[in-house]
Amino acid sequence: MFNIFVQKEINRGNYLEALVLYYSITLGSVVDVLRIKYSPVHHDFKIRYVQYELPKQIMGRLERLYFVKDGKDLLEKYREATKWFNEIMAESL
Repeated sequence: MFNIFVQKEINRGNYLEALVLYYSITLGSVVDVLRIKYSPVHHDFKIRYVQYELPKQIMGRLERLYFVKDGKDLLEKYREATKWFNEIMAESL
């Protein structure tokens, strides 16, 4: 539910708005939960120093999700990031 705005803007063809929402809402949420999981002391640092505090494998996946080529790529990465967020949250329960 928190993430529906990205899909809505993609559906409308508003890719710039969708991209900004993807970075702030979708990936911002992924980074937040990764921080809580791997570096809880700095849980509120957002993306700052993340390359030093997250495992390399996690960083590779996160970096790939940040670099978006076009609207189609945005949709694919949005779905993958949302799925990843849900997986991390399910592990926490």
